[in-house]
Amino acid sequence: MRAYRSGLKTALLALVLGAAGLQSARAADAIDLTIDFAKLLKLNRPATTIVIGNPGIADATVGSNQTIVLTGHSAGTTNMIAMDDKGHEILNTTVRVSSDSRQLTTVFYGNKRQTFSCDPVCEQVVAVGDAPDAFAQAKSQIQSRQEISGIK
Repeated sequence: MRAYRSGLKTALLALVLGAAGLQSARAADAIDLTIDFAKLLKLNRPATTIVIGNPGIADATVGSNQTIVLTGHSAGTTNMIAMDDKGHEILNTTVRVSSDSRQLTTVFYGNKRQTFSCDPVCEQVVAVGDAPDAFAQAKSQIQSRQEISGIK
């Protein structure tokens, strides 16, 4: 009878600890990113599949099977799920992306907005909410610069 109780206690403890481990992986703290910056995320076990809820906000690249490179693309909130080779969830977390407003300057021409990154020289950047003509001009210049650099 004593061996049975001991075995039962061990099984219950393993079940509780297993559930706690699963909970902590699911309830991981949110990851905060800055637009156009990358951050390394180390996993506690290998992942083979990474899913980003909205790839327009952030994307993820597997650096190694236990390292993910997250890059912020536009302001917003999405989620990221990492799974192992059996499809089991390793991580399910919120990803928040925001701009580094310390370096951004917003200029209004009447009701038209234009955004600049000033560090220390001001250069126009593409920012959601800018006037369509300013946005299109900056986007075109950035795309031209990327083409010259060989970036697709």
